[in-house]
Amino acid sequence: MRKIFIFIILITFTYCIVGCDSKVTENEAKDIMETEYNEEITNTNNKNIKEVNEMKNETIKIKITVDGNTATAVLENNSTSRAFVEKLPVTLPMMDLYSREMCYRFDEQLPADNLISDSYNVGDIAYWPPRHSFVILYKQNGEKFERQHLGHIDSGIEFFNNIGDTDVTFEIIE
Repeated sequence: MRKIFIFIILITFTYCIVGCDSKVTENEAKDIMETEYNEEITNTNNKNIKEVNEMKNETIKIKITVDGNTATAVLENNSTSRAFVEKLPVTLPMMDLYSREMCYRFDEQLPADNLISDSYNVGDIAYWPPRHSFVILYKQNGEKFERQHLGHIDSGIEFFNNIGDTDVTFEIIE
């Protein structure tokens, strides 16, 4: 609607120029109008692209609490992370699997639109779609597996060592 309004104003402006200045031909006036219209569209598109890029770069900080110990993590802005954040605050009964990861299996599948298959870093938070598994990787064993990367724990990962199955609370840091 805004573009139509701008187009009408440009047409009116062009005819005023043509009527007031006999040196400007009708074709020149149309060229001026088209150039100004295209500039407005370009400016609008650039603004939209900037907003989308800013949104993609946004991250979400969360607090993770286990038995009085606290860690902080930064989640990426992807569909899986956003689906997880919608559940917060939440306390999950997590299993200690393979002495390297804490795992909770959601009943329902979370969206996963950017799976990667490589080795992980200690502190990575990931989602493994086949079992709907939300995972905190606290020890490295060199394994590579396909997963959706959600984020990374900044500090406090060491208290997961030898903790066993336990409840883990996740909250947004505002």
